[in-house]
Amino acid sequence: MVNSLVLFTALAMCTVVSSKVQKIDLQYKPSLKMRLYQEGKLEQYLKDKAALTNKRSALDSPSTPVIDYDDMAYMAQITLGTPAQQFVVFLDSGSSNLWVPDVSCAEGQSDTCGTYCKQTPYETCLTFCQPKCCKGSGSTLEVRNACTAKHSFNQSLSSTYERQPGSFQMSYQTGDVSGFFGQDTFCVGIQALAGWPTLVPGLTLLDPGYFQLHNTTLCATGQIFGQVTTMAEGFDKQPEDGMLGLGWPALAVNSITPPMFNLLNQGELDMPYFVVYMRHLGMHSDLSGGQLTVGGLDTEHCSATYDKIPLTSRTFWQFKMSSVSAGSYTAAPSSGWQAISDTASTFIGGPKTIVDNIAKAVNAKWRESLGSYFIECGGNDADISFGINGNTYTMTQRNYKISMGAGVCMFAFFPSTAGGFSPSWMLGPPLIREYCQIHDMQAGTIGMAKVIS
Repeated sequence: MVNSLVLFTALAMCTVVSSKVQKIDLQYKPSLKMRLYQEGKLEQYLKDKAALTNKRSALDSPSTPVIDYDDMAYMAQITLGTPAQQFVVFLDSGSSNLWVPDVSCAEGQSDTCGTYCKQTPYETCLTFCQPKCCKGSGSTLEVRNACTAKHSFNQSLSSTYERQPGSFQMSYQTGDVSGFFGQDTFCVGIQALAGWPTLVPGLTLLDPGYFQLHNTTLCATGQIFGQVTTMAEGFDKQPEDGMLGLGWPALAVNSITPPMFNLLNQGELDMPYFVVYMRHLGMHSDLSGGQLTVGGLDTEHCSATYDKIPLTSRTFWQFKMSSVSAGSYTAAPSSGWQAISDTASTFIGGPKTIVDNIAKAVNAKWRESLGSYFIECGGNDADISFGINGNTYTMTQRNYKISMGAGVCMFAFFPSTAGGFSPSWMLGPPLIREYCQIHDMQAGTIGMAKVIS
């Protein structure tokens, strides 16, 4: 009996040691929209952005996907290459590609100027385009290098790098990124890097010592990723280096296998899951904004019981939503809606009429000039509930009222303009802060587990 117990204990210890589960702290920084509001610059920014979007819409093909980069707020740490080169990337479950700046990134400048830049009023043009592309003033302006403050990938320093054929361009509402493809070793989390100190108080996201580094062994070889050579200047306003797409392979540009699926395919995961937990945060940047658990469950922050929601499409993390309610208001169309779990959207997006009625039910008011709903920070307003797969998921006012400081709160919903085959609802961090998102890459389900800490 004693021998059996010892054997069991030894086996258990081996299991723990060989466990392929990685827990990565998420870093949080308020979205660009939230920061611009606090600085009193949001109204003018939205006017400029609308002018640019209208120009781009007239020139882009109807199938061109345009992602709103301004909303992204949660970041994680990865490495590429041998030895490892570190990057800070936004998490985006609505896309499937990984990209980072290349060491040759062309100083944030395009070789050519877009037609929409030349046709846009001068001051608006300066917000989104190269100064050299803007007409109407003789002023000499310094050209900002969007890549300068970001970590860039140097292929000559990696012994495992291979150049790949093809090029890419990805469109965002504040500009484009473009470049070529490479292949190298990808690790999620951080490996200890020479010359990178541990966290020092007072550093910003752009300082090399900002992150406290940890060793990780969760890596995939042969990961194809984008190396950005041209980056629009609008990216200079954001703290990250690049983007980590968490969507399905079918959504990826050039049919590239996304990093999480590469980890799964190469047998690097104990379980075919990655779990996203997000902390409740407002206008304060935080080193501990939540946690990304890769290869297992997050039992520290998430309930052990949860419903497995079948996906209706293996592109986004997409599923059917049957109803939404707030107070005395309920909407439940017979065919329901298509919804996605979206880590990259600051708020929750839905059909305008429905969102307007939800806002009315909780006493939120739309401010056209700021493109947002606002709501009293105090009070005891109704919960908002979503009907999904026969269960009800409830969001309290703690997570749909977003403090902007000075007693002002935004209502964490926006009217979505999605049409055609696009999902009607984008369920972003306000709901994720209530329910951890458990992504099952094998079964094709997503679980929503109540946050417990």
